Amino acid sequence: MRYQGRFEGQKRPKKSGKRMSNGLKIFLIVLAVLLVLIAAVAIWGISYYNKMMNKMNIITLPEDTYVYTEETTAPAQEEPAEVTEATEATTVETTRPPMTADDIVNILVVGQAYREGEESRLADTNIVVSINTYTGKVTLFSVLRDTYLKLPDYMGKTCGKTKYNFCYNLGYSWNGIVGAMEMSNICLKDNFGIEIDYDIEINFDSFIKVIDYLGGVDIALTEAEAKYLNDDDVWVKYDVEPGMQHLDGMAALCYARMRKAEGDSDSDIKRTARQRQLIEVLLNKVRNLSLSELEGVADTLLPLITTTMKPGDIASLLVKVAPLISKLEIESHTIPIENESLEGSRWGDLIDIYEDGIMDSVILFDMGKNKQFIRAITEAEGVN
Repeated sequence: MRYQGRFEGQKRPKKSGKRMSNGLKIFLIVLAVLLVLIAAVAIWGISYYNKMMNKMNIITLPEDTYVYTEETTAPAQEEPAEVTEATEATTVETTRPPMTADDIVNILVVGQAYREGEESRLADTNIVVSINTYTGKVTLFSVLRDTYLKLPDYMGKTCGKTKYNFCYNLGYSWNGIVGAMEMSNICLKDNFGIEIDYDIEINFDSFIKVIDYLGGVDIALTEAEAKYLNDDDVWVKYDVEPGMQHLDGMAALCYARMRKAEGDSDSDIKRTARQRQLIEVLLNKVRNLSLSELEGVADTLLPLITTTMKPGDIASLLVKVAPLISKLEIESHTIPIENESLEGSRWGDLIDIYEDGIMDSVILFDMGKNKQFIRAITEAEGVN
């Protein structure tokens, strides 16, 4: 039934055909003006959004990126327990579909200190951000630099086993930034089963500018960490004390890159833990910003980012994440996984990687156990 038909019996007889005609004309003019204004606002909004997003250096990876990867098989699943009558009686029917890999977005964030004119592009920081739009959980995985693994054979070049830290630079030397990101994605899939959806590279200058724009960050420092920062006369221009301290961009960067404060048992594990702590502080700070403040962050940060995320990808992700911002739960791990349930799956050792008589400290890991643990988070494998 047409909307107008619901009120046919209530309409009054026409008093003047001319007046009705003029009234209809005025109505149509007003409606047209409103539609034009709405369209103009919409067009301006889309144009502004695209203008902002296009400030990033957007690159495109080949569609057949994973042609290089080894086949990833799902871990064996236990047979479901037989359903008893009691269980059947208490089962609550739900209309919500089960969680799938489509509900999860995996982003590889690489931080590096590369400056124009330098030949190497070593990835100083590698963090996989896994955003679960089904549960509202964000999981941060720090990929440890000394992880000993097989690098993927790429662009006709055969690679052996070495530290993960070399992967990004090798890909870059063979195929620029596309090669760096592509080779890293393949390596993570082959060794840990992580299927990366998007890549982001940010340099340390960007890091400093964003934190300074946000007015600094509050970080709790141990006595050893405070001493480390005070001993650094290049990045930290003021003295800090143990306990909660307010750090500007340069001091926060020094904190994030801290190799080994006194008492650290494993420098890379402690370093990546500090990085994840800093990210959590930043996420909590950003989620409380106003729209104008968020615009300022975007205007500062976007030109300094290289990414495979296109404006449409970001818009789609924002639509999914925006309703969850206030209640996002953040969890963090290292890769390889350091977890009581995977006891013995990672440990340190000394290996002559280059067969030159020099022993390098590396991290060994159990590939099967790591894949099973990680894919449950990043691919929703075996969770339903």
